[in-house]
Amino acid sequence: MNRFTKSITSIKSQRNNGDISVIILAAGTGARIKSNEPRSLLKIGNHTLIEHQTSVINNTFNNPEIIGVFGVCFEKILKKTSNKLRIVENQLHETTNSSESLRLGINNSIMDNVLFFHGDLYFEQGIFDNISFTKSFLLIDGGNHFNEYEVGVTTESKKVSILSYGLPDKWCQIAFLTGKELKIVRNLFAKFSEDDKKLLSFEVINKIIDLGGNFEFHINKTPIIEIDCIKDLQNENFNI
Repeated sequence: MNRFTKSITSIKSQRNNGDISVIILAAGTGARIKSNEPRSLLKIGNHTLIEHQTSVINNTFNNPEIIGVFGVCFEKILKKTSNKLRIVENQLHETTNSSESLRLGINNSIMDNVLFFHGDLYFEQGIFDNISFTKSFLLIDGGNHFNEYEVGVTTESKKVSILSYGLPDKWCQIAFLTGKELKIVRNLFAKFSEDDKKLLSFEVINKIIDLGGNFEFHINKTPIIEIDCIKDLQNENFNI
């Protein structure tokens, strides 16, 4: 088996219309939170962040295919995640960005629906309630949970038109791809260059839009946070 991918659980043999792959982009370090552990192994309450994320996912979807893309401390994560998800290694995490982790995750997915999010996000059950998973969408922050320097979005005619820094409405770093949009990104990744691997995930979404893809948007008002430090969690109404 290629070292880039280590299968922890068996891949589903059938692909049903309701099936979904959930990809967690977590190849980076925990430098911003000043932790010796990778972000996914950060202890929050009695569980690690990755354990909490997978619990929410499993309680939200029916038998999802969960794929974690990791880089730093890969072997340590491999040992501690046991059989909770499939593991994909981004060996180039030091010289690439989240686009490469997303490429690896999607290339290792067998489903026709893909939800992805950044690995340093903490959110609770209910974040995906009342959301239709029939069309591609982005989750937009409706509760002022993200800092002003994070990536924002502009919308037009109920669709996302562009993602960029400096925009007031912030992207929650969560996106769902299906149909045309998933086909476009698979084609993009089939032709990915070394320079493309340095793109950020929001830049990949912009490329999909430029190539004719459409993303709806949903406003999220449930507690969600991109973890910079542990005290960030104490400033939110989280049940930990």
